[in-house]
Amino acid sequence: MNEPPVGRCLLDYDVISDPFPLYAPTSDDTPPTTLHIVVSNGGADTVYCREILFSLPQGDLAQSLVDADTGDGSADDWTVERIQAGADIALPPGDYANFVAKPRSASGEAPVDRSGLVITLSNLRITKQPGTARIEIRETATTDQGHWPDSPGFTTCRIAKFPAPALPVQIVSDFHAEQCEVSSGGDVRLVWRGPDTVEYKVRYGAGAKAVDGQTDTFTVPKEQDGAPVKDFEWKGTVTRDTTFHLVYVIGDATRTLSTTVTVANPELTGLHVTGDTTTVGAVTVGGLLTANGSLTTSTAGETTFHHQVSVLDGRKLLASGDMEVNGSVTASGNSVTIAKDISASGRTLTIGAITGTSVNVGSGTITGGAISGSSVSAGSGSITGGAISGSSVSASGAITTSGKEVLHFGTRVVIRNHYHDTEGLNEDNATNAYVSLKAIQGNNRRWWWYLDQP
Repeated sequence: MNEPPVGRCLLDYDVISDPFPLYAPTSDDTPPTTLHIVVSNGGADTVYCREILFSLPQGDLAQSLVDADTGDGSADDWTVERIQAGADIALPPGDYANFVAKPRSASGEAPVDRSGLVITLSNLRITKQPGTARIEIRETATTDQGHWPDSPGFTTCRIAKFPAPALPVQIVSDFHAEQCEVSSGGDVRLVWRGPDTVEYKVRYGAGAKAVDGQTDTFTVPKEQDGAPVKDFEWKGTVTRDTTFHLVYVIGDATRTLSTTVTVANPELTGLHVTGDTTTVGAVTVGGLLTANGSLTTSTAGETTFHHQVSVLDGRKLLASGDMEVNGSVTASGNSVTIAKDISASGRTLTIGAITGTSVNVGSGTITGGAISGSSVSAGSGSITGGAISGSSVSASGAITTSGKEVLHFGTRVVIRNHYHDTEGLNEDNATNAYVSLKAIQGNNRRWWWYLDQP
């Protein structure tokens, strides 16, 4: 250290490192260090400053700070430059990395009041030998702009380089996902930096999956010697929001770094909602939809099911509008009440009790208990039920109620004459008949009778 014969600094100086505390590095791959030098004015008068020279001892000794003449400087409203060898400026003798800070003002000087300033020296290579180094500081400053000192003021700042632990905790860092949000099934790439003498494990939930060939455990190579720092990566996909954990052990302590990837359109294996749920867009149910309470849809649209709909435990399926079924409708022992039309489009309608303004299955089949509606139609199909009622009941096939077929217009019947040989039933002996035949010739002949609309 070069102690000047006279002069003292008017400003106060202190220094802190990043990372903090400052460890003496164990390898050439250790990331560079940054120093923040805080300059403040602790007096009552404004200090005017033209130049501040910082000299960092260079070498491989305990009192050395840096092992190479490298680095960059910066400060607000000041220029900070590293002085190259041979520069036209007075420098202290010895091995130093020198940086000079000057105001950017046109006058070449700047006031330093109680707000102070911070000068940053970055990309410094710290020497590997632990110890305490002294940064020499020489300032050209005055409180009287009409009188400047003949020599700069002088002070020092001490900074300690601690022995590095077996492996610094800070050496494993920067664990993150390259994209923090993706679509369902989208690619995820995790990256981090650390020594390859540490075993890393990537942990995640069921919403993530590693790509083929990607391992979740990064083991320590047996032949590795030392602790060089390198970059690592993990690749996979996600279908829902997932938090990834990077787990590793340093010394006897297990440590974890975490990062989260969100999914804009997540896929869920299950969803339990205790409150209200509102969807602005469409809701598609690919499997079973179970509602333990009421399921009510808005009058603004339609509800479409592409799978089976079951009504259990004596409950009712109520529709205030039309219900159209492209498949079969089955409600074993239960009832279906529709305030408007029931349409099954040529399929089977099987329900314990069927009630609707219009019950229509096109050319399908209606099977149920009591069937009622202003219009009950099976087209060319059939209707089977208990009591069947309606102002219009039609089916080209059989209509069966309570196990007995109903004769309707167009039904083909056979009538055998059991009473006379030469004369058929007439109005006088029609006690057991609902039709009358006259002058039937032939003995015991069979007649095909077609009911016509009266």
